[in-house]
Order: sequence, then C-alpha cells, then structure tokens
Amino acid sequence: MRTATKLNSMQQFMIQLFDRKVSSKQEDDIKQLLANYFSKQIDDEMDEIWEQRGMTQKDLDNALKTHKRTKY
Repeated sequence: MRTATKLNSMQQFMIQLFDRKVSSKQEDDIKQLLANYFSKQIDDEMDEIWEQRGMTQKDLDNALKTHKRTKY
C-alpha cells in the first residue's frame, strides 16, 4: 500500500498555478516549457563535465567509433 506524502513547495506552487482551466494548447505549451528547462539544465551540466575533463569534439568522435559491447 502506498503511503501519503506531503507536497513539496514546487508541487504546491504548481497546484495553485493550475487552479484554473487551461486549454489543450496551453497545456502543451507548458509541457514544452518544462521540457526545455530541464533540457537546458542537462546541457549545462554536460558542458561543465566536458570543461572539467578537457574533452573535445575529437574525443566525442572517437567515442562514437568505439564498440564497447560485451563479446559473447
């Protein structure tokens, strides 16, 4: 059985924000905004990792050509 949990501040904010009707188009737009936000967060993290490790496009190209599958 699932136990009840308290809503965090973001969840409470979102409920208050959407305490009105939104159209299907608005819903899709909001979903896209959230997807874009999290995508940018991932891109920023990856850029930071690349910079920390001193990686280049050549490193990525080499990784794409490398086969690391388990041989059976």
